[in-house]
Formats: sequence, structure tokens, C-alpha cells
Amino acid sequence: MIVVLRGGLPTGQMILYGSINSVLVGGTFMFGLTFIITTLDRKIPWLHFPFKRLILQFIITVLFSLIVIVLAILLTSLFWHQEITSDYFFETGSFMTKVALFFVFGGSLISNTILFFKNWKEAAVQQEKLKREQLTLQYETLKSQVSPHFLFNTLNSLTSLISSNPEKAIDFVKKLSEVYRYVLDQKDHELVDLVSELKFVESYVFLQKIRFETNLDVQFNVNPQNFKIIPLSVQMLVENAIKHNEISDRKPLQIKIFSTDDNFLIVENQLQKKPYTEGSGTGIQNIRERYEFFTSKKVTIFENLDKYQVSIPLLTD
Repeated sequence: MIVVLRGGLPTGQMILYGSINSVLVGGTFMFGLTFIITTLDRKIPWLHFPFKRLILQFIITVLFSLIVIVLAILLTSLFWHQEITSDYFFETGSFMTKVALFFVFGGSLISNTILFFKNWKEAAVQQEKLKREQLTLQYETLKSQVSPHFLFNTLNSLTSLISSNPEKAIDFVKKLSEVYRYVLDQKDHELVDLVSELKFVESYVFLQKIRFETNLDVQFNVNPQNFKIIPLSVQMLVENAIKHNEISDRKPLQIKIFSTDDNFLIVENQLQKKPYTEGSGTGIQNIRERYEFFTSKKVTIFENLDKYQVSIPLLTD
């Protein structure tokens, strides 16, 4: 920091020491502000807490600048053997404040610009990852719907209905078309209304109950309101329960779908696993990763000897 002493021009040595001092003070501001902004971005990101981040960054920056300015004045006076008077303090402090403002503005601009492009890149990568995961889930769900096993069971049930209950066979075909239509219609949507998803699940359950009759009981107790949900997620949980549990006269399966006051939807079933049918867990993991893109609330799993329960967040606009 260049300090002009009364009574003469600064010497070359004074200019050298002053320049070194300016670089040290300026560097302290630059590195200090970069550390502050980086730390705040990790703890309180602009995207999630814009107002809180603005206030905290302003307060911390001002306090940090004042501390650096006071320390710089004290060190400068010690180096130049200068008595600290009110005139000296305000004269030197005024100059250092101008330097501080320059580095605060420059450091904030550079750091926030770097963080902006970093976050923008991460968001673009996350968006692309979400699209791939969505396509994967849609493909897996569609594949399960049109698999030979599913078609065999569906057509077999339909054949029996045509001869025994033609009217119910007509309803069966309508529900089957609704299932396929929903899967195809939602292939480009990231979120859907909970009402639409539940209607789709009801159609899917109708088809399954034709096969399992009274051995499969699915109960709905959901307050849909204006909630949104990831498409096909509820259906996948119901399908997993049917796929991995025994359903028979000896062991009927009950599935409960209900909402909670803290805005979660729960799919719960009795635990009566089929032997030698361990799932890969890719479906649940896919749902978890897709929800992480939209909310900080987590998809949770609870399991004990009697029941298996999955909780998924209900989203709002």
C-alpha cells in the first residue's frame, strides 16, 4: 500500500514496499472472497436460498473487508513507524476501502461467474442424465407390459371372459387399451397429475384382478389435491409387489396405496415373498434418482417380517 508521507515525495524503496503491500492486501481480498463465495455456494446455493444467500454473503463480505482493512492499517503503521491518529486512520482507511471495493467487486464477479458456469454445466449433465433415466424407465415399463408372459396371461384371461362374461370382456379390453395409451402418452412427460396416475393404476389393477380374482386386494386411500408425481412410478411399485409375492387362495395379497399428511404417497403390501425371486432393485433406484432432480425429499423403503413399504414424495408446482 503506497503511503505518501507529508514533507516529501515517496522514494523508490517506499514505492516498492507500497506496491508489495498493495499486492498482499489485494491478494488477501481476492483469495478470501473466493473462499467465502465457494463455501457459501456449497452450504447455501443461490438456486435454493437466493435471499438468504444474498444477505449472508453481503454481511460476511463487509465484515471480512473491515477486518482486512483494519489489520492492513495496523501493519502499515507498524512498518512505517507511523503513529496511528484519527487523520492517518481515516486517510489510509479511505484509500484501502477503495482498493477493497475494487477487489470485492472483481473477486465476486470472477468467482460467481465461475460458479455460474460450473452449476450450469452440472445442471445440463443432470438434465441429460434424467432424460436417459426416464427413457430407461419408460422402456422397462413398456417392455414389462408387452412381454410374452404378460400378454399370455392377459389374453388367457380375456379368452375365458369372452365365453363366460362378454360384458366384462369388453371392459377388460377397454382397460387394456387405457393402460397402453397411458404408457405411450406419458413417454415425454417428466411429471404427471396424481389423479391421472391413479386412474392408470386402477386400470392396471383391474387387469390383474381378472387373473388373481379375490386373491388380490388393492385399496386406495389417497387425497390427490393438485399433486404431481413421476409417471409410472406407482404402477411400478404395484407391479413389483405382484411380481415378488405369492398370490394364492392360501396367501392372498393385499396392497394399500395411501397418502400422508406430510405429502408422501405410500405403497404397502404384505411380505410373502416367492422363493428364488430376488429383484435387482433397478426400478426403485431409478425412481429415487429421478425424484432427486425435483425435490430434496427422499424415496424411502421400510421392510420388516410382515410388510414392505415404499414412500415417494408428492410434488407441487
